[in-house]
Amino acid sequence: MKSTIKSAQEKLGFRLRGLENTRIESLSDGVFAIAIGLLLLSSSPPQTFEELREFIKDFIPFAGTISILMMIWYQHYLFFIRFGLRDAGTAAINTILLFLVLFYTYPLKFLFRLLIDIYTALFTGNEKAIQVIFSETILMEDTPQLMVIYGIGASGIFWVFVWLNARALKKSKLLDLSPKEILLTRNSIRMNIAAGLIPLCSAIFAGFELGGIYTFMISGFIYVSYMVVMPLMGYWGGKRIEKADLLNSPDIEEPLNSE
Repeated sequence: MKSTIKSAQEKLGFRLRGLENTRIESLSDGVFAIAIGLLLLSSSPPQTFEELREFIKDFIPFAGTISILMMIWYQHYLFFIRFGLRDAGTAAINTILLFLVLFYTYPLKFLFRLLIDIYTALFTGNEKAIQVIFSETILMEDTPQLMVIYGIGASGIFWVFVWLNARALKKSKLLDLSPKEILLTRNSIRMNIAAGLIPLCSAIFAGFELGGIYTFMISGFIYVSYMVVMPLMGYWGGKRIEKADLLNSPDIEEPLNSE
């Protein structure tokens, strides 16, 4: 299995330095497992058919939250398997990431459930359900705070990945990173900066209530920009790597000094 992973990753341009599983990865995997467990524990086992129907309503929020957690976990996995960094600084940054993952879990599921309830009520024309949502689940004046909480949590996770990859780049000489590995690492930094700016913009928009009564709706639609920004960033990053001469390219700047 490890040889298959190693072969697949090295075809993408990375010499894997962290194939062995250490206590940092084991602890991190445990925290991700706890986060998923918290999602399950937040829903009580159904005792009646009506409760079962309510439980099924959690399927999409649960699936969406798990999917995002798994994307975060996969990026975390790639970082450690590519660079194999286990120094004190990396462990400290990783602790911040794990804290954010645990903090992020409940707001994410709550937001998923809220949006599904709102759009279900809108599509079915159930005005009474909308009134219940904005009187019992959340008050309209509180929705900007929800977007701020979610935006800061989401943005923080991406900026931690920027920090981790920048740290790996700073240790490029120590890690003996190849020119292509430097390009790929820089590309990861750009991708995470872009991914972190979108929820940050949403949080700022919501925090200052720049959209008036439409703040909640507009701050939510800001996330639609992921569908445009991330494919473009991936395309431009791929073009940089294709055009760069991996042995002697002017696009590859001198790496930062090693610690």
